[in-house]
Parts: sequence; structure tokens; C-alpha cells
Amino acid sequence: MNINSGNDWKGAPTIIIVDDQATNRHLLAEISSNTCPQANILPFEDPVAALSYANTHPIDLVLTDYRMPRMNGVMLIKALRSLEHLAEPPIICITAVDDLAVRYDALDAGANDYLSHPLDYRECAARCRNLLNLRRFQLATLRHAGELEHRVEQVIQDLQKEKMETLFRLAKVAEQRDIDTGAHLSRIGRYSALLSRRLGCSEAFTAVLEMAAPLHDIGKVAIPDQILLARRSLTPEEWTVMKTHTVIGHAMLSGGHTEHMRVAAEIARSHHEKFDGSGYPDGLSGQDIPLSARILAVVDVYDALTSRRPYKEAWTHEKAQDYLRQQTGSHMDSELVKVFLADLTGLTEISTSLP
Repeated sequence: MNINSGNDWKGAPTIIIVDDQATNRHLLAEISSNTCPQANILPFEDPVAALSYANTHPIDLVLTDYRMPRMNGVMLIKALRSLEHLAEPPIICITAVDDLAVRYDALDAGANDYLSHPLDYRECAARCRNLLNLRRFQLATLRHAGELEHRVEQVIQDLQKEKMETLFRLAKVAEQRDIDTGAHLSRIGRYSALLSRRLGCSEAFTAVLEMAAPLHDIGKVAIPDQILLARRSLTPEEWTVMKTHTVIGHAMLSGGHTEHMRVAAEIARSHHEKFDGSGYPDGLSGQDIPLSARILAVVDVYDALTSRRPYKEAWTHEKAQDYLRQQTGSHMDSELVKVFLADLTGLTEISTSLP
């Protein structure tokens, strides 16, 4: 069970007292209450019951006797320390046993301090106060570390977003050298995210895919104008050059240390692979083609067909859907096409909102 390492204590710590003798429990409760009046003090006669409570609750200080039925203090300390959220909170072991070996066992098990009966009231109060101050410092340190981690993560996300936006602009340059694509890249991102969610992919992957998908043709910036802008059939030699935009895009995007860049590089290289293995540059087939690239293959063809281009009018959505179904198993993953076309509402919303 995942329990917070503390109860975010800023004024009301939780103290548990474990002792099978009622007189000792009352005395320790009185000392704890006088030491920290705002504390939530929970006395337990049975160490097993105390352990059961501790298993699902954060605790700030434990006061436990050593000699108890069913489970002695050392066994309890070991069990408490085995719980992830109780690896740090302070523990005091108290016993009437005058045995150095017992003291060593308690300290080795994870006790922070050790007291002997009969208790010295002032000494016990001072030990409790010092350990509660230690716990307060622990929790403050954890909160501060969490805040710093959040700030660092936010800075990293902001930098990553700025980097992806810069690459997106470069990708638009590459696309617009070829044809006037309008909002093609934005639609590609939205379509990819829609299909990712319909496939049950995580929101983290979906968010990465939406940012990475528009960079699929970024390698076209390196293709000569006489080839990229040709309004004729390319020669075999020219077609060979054109296909290099996949490996060029991959080279431009690879080497990054973020998931966004990894997925973007993956898509750039593999978005022209075909499900039957007849694509390029690596001749991958079936499930060997990365999911991100298989998603891109579906949405890119769909958007290209339903968009107006200088050399063609936009196809109707119905005609484009028929074409996608015809290409399943050869060009595209049939399962992805099926899921993509299962509900047309989302597709038309994207195409109309980003004309």
C-alpha cells in the first residue's frame, strides 16, 4: 500500500504508544500530551493491532515497550521499519529489561532511542520533544524537496514545449515548400491523439504523440526544390532522393533525451513503412513498425485525402474512409483503421475546426 511518508504535519503530529500495561500507556500518553499538546495520541495494548493501524496510516513518533505478548518491541520495530512510509519516523523503545543485548537489538532494528523503566519524566519528555522536532524537520525537508522537484519538472516541460514548438515551425517550413498545407500539421497531431486515446494508450503517450506527429516530414527541408516541388512523376533516381527525407528527419531528431524527441525521431523514420513490408526505409512490417508510425500512417493518409490540394479537390469523408478500408492489411494496420473509423464525430470536428 502506498502511504505518504508523512501526514504533511505542520502542527498536529500522530504519536502511537504500544504497551500491554495500562499504567505505562497512561504515563506515556501524559508525557506525550504535555510535550506536544496538539498531538494526536493513540495508545495500543496489542502490538499486532498497532502494526495493523500503522500499515495504513502515517505516524510521526512511536513509543513501544519491549516485553509484550504476541510480539516484542524489537519485532514490532522491525515490522514498522519494513513499511515504506515508516522508514524514517522516530521510534523509542522502552523496557525494564536491564540487558545491553536487548538495547543493541532495538537500535539495530531501527529504534532511534532507548529508555528504561522506571521512566524519568523530564528525560522522556525531552527525548520525545527532540525526536518530534527531528520529525518536523524531516517533513519540512520532504516538502521542500517535492516543491523543488515540481519546479524542475515544470522548467523541463516548458523547455521541451518551446523546443517542440521551434521544431514544429521548422516542420511547417518543410511542408509549405512542398504544398500549401494549411492546418495539416495541427490536424495530424489532433488526429493522432484521437486515435491514441481510442486505442487505450496512456494520456502521457497521447500527449507526446500529439506534439511529435507533426514533425514526421521535417526531413523534407533537405530535399532539393527541383525534386520536392516537381509537378511530374519523379525519376527513379529522384524518388530515391525523396525517400531519404525519412532518414534525414530521423537524424535531425534522434539523440535527444526526452520521450518527445524519441517518438518524433521514430515517426520521422518509419511513417512510410507499410504493414505488408513494402514501405521504406527499412522494409518493416506488421507489429515491427512502431505504434506511433502506424498511427501516423492512418491519420496522414486520411488528412491528405480529405484536404484540398493544388492538384486535387478534397475527397468526401465517405470516399476517404472507403479508401482506408481498402488499404488495410497492405498499407495500414487494419485494427487501427477500424478503431479510427469507428466514430466519425471526432474526425469531422477536427477537420472543421482546423480547416
